[in-house]
Amino acid sequence: MTLTPLMQRVVLAKSLGLLFGLLAPVMLTANTVSETMLVWGVVFWAVLLGALVGLIGAPHRMPLLGTRLPAGVRGGWVGVWMGVILLLVAHDGLTVLWARSEWLPQPGPGVWWIVIEAALIGVLIDLAVTAVTDPVAPDERGRNETGSNEAGRTRPGQ
Repeated sequence: MTLTPLMQRVVLAKSLGLLFGLLAPVMLTANTVSETMLVWGVVFWAVLLGALVGLIGAPHRMPLLGTRLPAGVRGGWVGVWMGVILLLVAHDGLTVLWARSEWLPQPGPGVWWIVIEAALIGVLIDLAVTAVTDPVAPDERGRNETGSNEAGRTRPGQ
């Protein structure tokens, strides 16, 4: 089975999201069933974050802006958005998990730190996926460095 460029981006981004997400069971100490469910929810949340970062990097132009956003900006924006959603849904549970994890700094910097962490994870995923799947970004006319356009045709006269 051959993966399309979009599928390659999403698969790689979801895999990186899973790797970041698997740090949650290692870093957070869960004592009850509900805390364990929250920790595994964070793992799956990270996979979703990776999928969204992979999808947002696929279009060559953002429709409303008419320009291509840099990789770090795209991933950071998605990370901030997903961090705010996680914080709104699981604020109390994250506070308890942070307090129970003995090796994390106490008192913690607050659960708003998850928004910054999610932004950094989004930036890292987007930069890595863009470096692997988009090695030569097309210029404004849709041509890459070799002079061919995205469909593989060359410029007239070449």
